[in-house]
Amino acid sequence: MKYPTVRFVFDRKHTASKTTKGTVQIEILFERKRKWISTGVRLYSDQWSKKNKVKNTVQSIDLNERLDAQIQNINEFINSLIKNKEPFNFEKLEHFLKYSQQKESFLDFIKRRVSERTDLRKGTLNTHATLINSLEEFGRIVYFSDITTANIMYYDDFLHKKYNKQTTVHGYHKRLKRYINEAIKYELLKDNPYNRLKFDRGKSEGIKYLTIDQIKQIQNLEITSESISKVRDLFVFQCFTGLSYADLSKFDFCGVIKKGSKFFIRDIRIKTEEEYFLMLLKPAMEILRKYDFKLPIISNYQYNLRLKVVQEIARIKQSLHSHMARHSFAVMALNMGVSIENLAKMMGHTDIKTTQIYAKVLNKSVQEEFEKMDSKL
Repeated sequence: MKYPTVRFVFDRKHTASKTTKGTVQIEILFERKRKWISTGVRLYSDQWSKKNKVKNTVQSIDLNERLDAQIQNINEFINSLIKNKEPFNFEKLEHFLKYSQQKESFLDFIKRRVSERTDLRKGTLNTHATLINSLEEFGRIVYFSDITTANIMYYDDFLHKKYNKQTTVHGYHKRLKRYINEAIKYELLKDNPYNRLKFDRGKSEGIKYLTIDQIKQIQNLEITSESISKVRDLFVFQCFTGLSYADLSKFDFCGVIKKGSKFFIRDIRIKTEEEYFLMLLKPAMEILRKYDFKLPIISNYQYNLRLKVVQEIARIKQSLHSHMARHSFAVMALNMGVSIENLAKMMGHTDIKTTQIYAKVLNKSVQEEFEKMDSKL
């Protein structure tokens, strides 16, 4: 029985130059018929040679490893046919390539796993989706063969050029590492380069919040723009309820419980699916009455964008964002004597350890006040 020959072909259509890239393909020749398979590798005219394959680029080793892995995959398929004394045809090859593990790239694997996940909430899934966008922009980690120590280090350099905070960089590494471990679990990879690398987690800048005086300052602003005024009111409403943007956007006064002359919210948080319970304080009720008990909701992006205008008008140094209002509510509640346990119920926290972060902030502010007293004495 006859079997095909396999080789690399660069720039079959003769489009490559020193400024335009051409494609590297794998050619399958069998009984005077040819099939070309794209490798996903594109190079300039001076970056390829028949002897050494990829050259004249810092990615030479990584790209050659990628090419070798792809052609090895096809050769192993042909060798299995020879071993089992089965004839070759292009239909069998196409079926093999379609269902081969190597057909799905590592990037495709992440996309599929993100779409399949049922254990992650919507907000967390969106965070994992940012990893996909980041890897697509980076461009060096596409296939399973791209999971190398060198590429992880290049990715770290890439992230540091985009982000100033080490905590942000570490977050991307953490998510990438998770999917590499999953690929190993499914036997798509044998080795995790992160086992040989260590990246600093970085220090969190801590919780950003506003004092009650700053909240009142924002509350009493005279704002001529209707759209900016609405954003200010939403922010103040958050400051006096502790609602996150997701829970604010679904707030409906029809679901509010009335007890005597007071109004209460009992609902389930979107992020944690934990029940929370809180009373609508007077400032929050004033805003609801202003809008006939139907809050004007806008997109989270536009909300945070317009909060920068509120910040500028109020002349507040901190960078305002929607979640700062939630932090401000928590710190204000503790300052007013609310217990950690009750605050956890108000905030809808799954674990009281999350609530205790605010107590640390409170202790720090108390310490600062003592230091001011000490300096004056």
